[in-house]
Amino acid sequence: MHYLLRATLGVLAAAGIASAPLSVTAASGTSVTVRTGQSIVVQTPGLLRVAVGDGKIAGVVPIGTSEIVVNGKSFGRTTLFVWTNVGRRDYVVTVTEQALDDLRRMIQSAIAIPGVHVDEFPGSIVVNGTVSSGDDLVQLADIVSHFDPIAASNKYSIVNAVTVAHPMGGLQNLLASSPATANVTVERNATGGIIVSGTVPDRATAEMVLANVKALGGPSLAADGKVIDRLQTATTSQVDVKVYVLEIDDTGLKNLGIQLQAATYQPTTPGSSPTFTLGQAIFPVVESVVGIGKALTIGSFFRTTTLAPTLNLILTSGHAKILSSPDLVTLPGHKANFLVGGQIPIPVSTGPQQVSIDYKEFGVKLEITPTILGNGDVETIIAPEVSNLDFADGVTLNGFVVPALKTSKLSTDVITKSGESIVMGGLLSRVEQRTINKIPLLGDLPILGPLFRSTSYQTAKTDVVFVMTPTILTR
Repeated sequence: MHYLLRATLGVLAAAGIASAPLSVTAASGTSVTVRTGQSIVVQTPGLLRVAVGDGKIAGVVPIGTSEIVVNGKSFGRTTLFVWTNVGRRDYVVTVTEQALDDLRRMIQSAIAIPGVHVDEFPGSIVVNGTVSSGDDLVQLADIVSHFDPIAASNKYSIVNAVTVAHPMGGLQNLLASSPATANVTVERNATGGIIVSGTVPDRATAEMVLANVKALGGPSLAADGKVIDRLQTATTSQVDVKVYVLEIDDTGLKNLGIQLQAATYQPTTPGSSPTFTLGQAIFPVVESVVGIGKALTIGSFFRTTTLAPTLNLILTSGHAKILSSPDLVTLPGHKANFLVGGQIPIPVSTGPQQVSIDYKEFGVKLEITPTILGNGDVETIIAPEVSNLDFADGVTLNGFVVPALKTSKLSTDVITKSGESIVMGGLLSRVEQRTINKIPLLGDLPILGPLFRSTSYQTAKTDVVFVMTPTILTR
């Protein structure tokens, strides 16, 4: 017994314990945590024998027959076996790094969300647990991000492994509340994206579901996650875009503006079609007019309702002509285009003394990309282009004149209801002509020639107007 006491004192002196160690009473199978360079006392009444699994991680020194001093040597985890007069007790000894443990404690104290705990591993800290909502997940990620600079300066890493108990619970309940979306399921994939699958009545309902998923499921998306559309529609939706391409001269342009602004609404009796007065003529309304209701009720746009009869007048009077009237049918999100014109060959050098021919389109060109929105409206990306050959500014190559192109183009994005018309103009073309009338021979004299000839100038300005009506076709 005296030998054991002297050995105990020698080990204590070698461990450099300057102050009284901490004292704990641990039950069998519990964990004992100690920092490197520090000690802790474990109460063990009736102590007979002690053994440690890895002496490089923790040192164990018995004190009498009722206490054990556990010294933290290096980071890690080991087991401790203690035999007493009542049996054997097993302990799990965890030795933590002081700086890493301080950081873990700071993170744990900053997180006040139930169900989240912070664990310490060699060189890293792992935040584990489950939160109830996406808002808690976002709040937790913000808290953890504040400790990243501290961890990086000490060459530690922080791993956020917290998950949401019901990430799509609120969104799934919203979809289940409507019969049209009751069969839609929303779930996360391994890459942090959201998969939307199921069956909906039409494409408009599918777009509404996708919009809700992007809005309500945003916190569940990873930084580079995407919403994956795997919805099936019971019906097929297409967009039919009826296009009229009109060429209107300067007189027609002025009349178009005057007629549209001067249209007077003529109220009628209930049940009959309302009319508009354009000058002395009366034309029926093309689109039905919504009755005037409360202050925030939006009625029909009168300028749009009077456009069709006004254009009919201009066409009849000869101030406009129809260049083309295609009917484009395409799937939502797919591009449809047409060209009224042609192609000109352009020589292109492909190497030393090698020339190939490339073809450039010119004329009236239109590209349309319609998309069905969740509320049933149609979003249309429109890109019209008008180009003419310009031989005056062309390039002469090997005796051939390659004409230049005068181009007018624009692009816009318009949202309308199905069946409403879109009017786009402003693609002006200005042509100036000079006509010289002269008497042969006399009109060419050096000084007296101007007396025998006359010059007249004519200027023509036309505008290419596109009238487009997208309509949703469902079958």
